[in-house]
Amino acid sequence: MKVYPKIPRYDHPVVPESFFDAEDLVVLEKFDGGSFRFTLYDERHASSYPDPVINAADGDGSLVFGTRRSIMGSHRDDLEDIDGALHRAVRCLRDGIDVDALRRAHNEHSGPLIVYAENFVYSTLDYGYTERDLPALVGFDVLPYAAIDSMTPPGSPYAETFGGFLSTEAAWGVFDRIRFENVSPDRAFVPATIIAKPTEFDPETYTVPQSSLASDVRAEGVVVRSDSQARRVKVVRDAFEELNREQFGQDPDDAETGAEQLVAMYCTSARIRKTVRSLVIEECHEFGVHLVEDLYPRVVEDIWAEHWQEIMRLEFEFAPADVYPLVAKRCVTELRKMETNAELNDADPITIWQHLS
Repeated sequence: MKVYPKIPRYDHPVVPESFFDAEDLVVLEKFDGGSFRFTLYDERHASSYPDPVINAADGDGSLVFGTRRSIMGSHRDDLEDIDGALHRAVRCLRDGIDVDALRRAHNEHSGPLIVYAENFVYSTLDYGYTERDLPALVGFDVLPYAAIDSMTPPGSPYAETFGGFLSTEAAWGVFDRIRFENVSPDRAFVPATIIAKPTEFDPETYTVPQSSLASDVRAEGVVVRSDSQARRVKVVRDAFEELNREQFGQDPDDAETGAEQLVAMYCTSARIRKTVRSLVIEECHEFGVHLVEDLYPRVVEDIWAEHWQEIMRLEFEFAPADVYPLVAKRCVTELRKMETNAELNDADPITIWQHLS
């Protein structure tokens, strides 16, 4: 079991053992998807917003959304201008979020709020996306803008520690108020599942349960949070870490051979998706998993073309022939994820994660 802060505090990078003895612990299911956040542009509080939010907003009442690092647009934007992996989430903002209720919540928290959620798309765990009715967004935290000035470096409106976030009770109260319940599941916003409120917690012996949204899928892990200690800590099962490596490639430090290390360093998801788009858009190949036969040699060529000077200076040995099957395996995985998320989002496969964050 691996334990680490969900988003580390700048002043406390190591989790103290006493954290797990806090009297107000709450254990939440950790869902596996894509990072997502949104905020309501409320003209009454125009001076509270950073420029990227103001520029993305399409007037009062806009729900401005983003991923971990980037503000991506407004829920009023045309879907054709939005990354395909976010279409389902944006439909949720349009149909599943009560803008008036969120505006009223601003009155209670001295200004606007940022709502943090998991965009429920296929990343590492397959919850049976194309077979089940699953929500689009899973909320897990709320941050008032009133707390940002003291915790955010200039120019980074979404880089924060956990000081200033709403308490569990307050955040879940916001979630319940702003969500429309009578919408189709694929456009639904739901709060993260609260598994338990233990008096103590041992991460070494804890058994991660099955997912609350898919009884045949074991959850990625849990998030243990304490409002009194202003902390959220992830406990992730080892089997998920291994699956994650299979899906996204190994960390170079985990590689056992020179070929594995090379692939871990240079065969990124972004490179694969870039090459897929080139084959489909520029060369008119039909998208599908079968594309791997043309795809993986091109990915290897792209690696060599861009990084050959660095590769020639690497301090480890590898056989070029061993690189090809490893790249082919990564390409198959990426094509399947693009295919699944295209179906899930009702989007063109080549628009899936077109803009990385």
